Amino acid sequence: MMKWFLLYIVVSAIIMFFFAKGDKREWLFKLTIVITLPVIGWLFPSIWPKKWIRNKGHEFQAYMTGQTDDIPLEFIQSQSKVERERELNVISIEEALIVSDYSTRRRVMIDVLKQDAMQYLDVLKIAVTNEDTETSHYAVTAVIEVKRELSILLQKLSVEFNQDPNNQHVALTYANVIKEYLRSGFLDEQSTKQYQITYTQILQQLIDNDQADEEVFAAKVEMELKLRDTHAAEKTALSFKKHYPLCEKAYLSLMATYYQMRAFEKLAQELQNLKATPITLSNQALTIVRYWSAGVNKTNEMVSS
Repeated sequence: MMKWFLLYIVVSAIIMFFFAKGDKREWLFKLTIVITLPVIGWLFPSIWPKKWIRNKGHEFQAYMTGQTDDIPLEFIQSQSKVERERELNVISIEEALIVSDYSTRRRVMIDVLKQDAMQYLDVLKIAVTNEDTETSHYAVTAVIEVKRELSILLQKLSVEFNQDPNNQHVALTYANVIKEYLRSGFLDEQSTKQYQITYTQILQQLIDNDQADEEVFAAKVEMELKLRDTHAAEKTALSFKKHYPLCEKAYLSLMATYYQMRAFEKLAQELQNLKATPITLSNQALTIVRYWSAGVNKTNEMVSS
C-alpha cells in the first residue's frame, strides 16, 4: 500500500511541477492538496486556476493585441467606432479586474499602461479603488499619464486650431479631445465650464464652415443644454433641422430644447412635424414619440373637459 502511495506522490509531484511552470510555491501548494486528499484533491478548483487564467489570459491578450496600435488622430474622429470598441474593451477589463486573481489584474493594468489608456477611463476610475494595492497603483499611474497626454495634446491642438480654424481635421480632432477631457472627470467646475464653451465654439466653427455632419449639430445642442443656454440650443437645433430635414436627431434635439425651455406648445408642434416626415424612426425615437404623444393627448383631454 505504501509503495502505491509513494508512486502516487512522485507522479503527482511531476504533474504539478509541469503545471506550475517552475513556480515552486505554486507547485508546493498544489502538491500539498493532492497528497493530503489523495485523488479527491485533484477535483479541487484551486488545483487548476493557473490553467484557467492562462487560457482566459491568452484569449484576452489575443483580443487586446488587436487594439494595441497607437490611436492616430483620425481614429478619434470615428466616434461611433471608438464607442463600440471601448464598450468591448471595458467589459473585458472589468471582468478581469473582478473575477481574476491579483497577478492577472496587475497584468491587465500593465497592458492598459502600454496602450492608449484614454479608452479605459471608466475602468481606470474603478481600478483606482481596487482592493489590490498594486493594481490600484497601476491605475493611478495610468490616470496621471492620461491627464498628462490630454493636456499636451490640447495645447498642441489649440495652437493648430487658432492658426487654421478652417481646417476640418484639426477642428474635429480638437473637439473630440476636449470631449474626452470633459468625460475624464479631471477638471474642476470652472475649468469644465471653460472647456464646454470652447467645445461649442469649435463646433460652431465647423457649422460656419459648412463642415458639420449630424453628429456635430447634435453634440453642440447637447452641450448648450448642459450649459443651460437654451437660446443658443434652439438656434443650433433649428439650423440642424434646416441642414438635415430628414434626420430624426434634428427633431429630437429641438424637442429636448423646447422641453428644457418649458415651451410645451412648441414641443408638441415639433412632435407633429416629426410624425409628418417620411423618416423611419429608430426604437429610441419611437419610444420618445409615444411618450410625448401620450402626454399631449392627455393635456388636450384636460383642456377639452
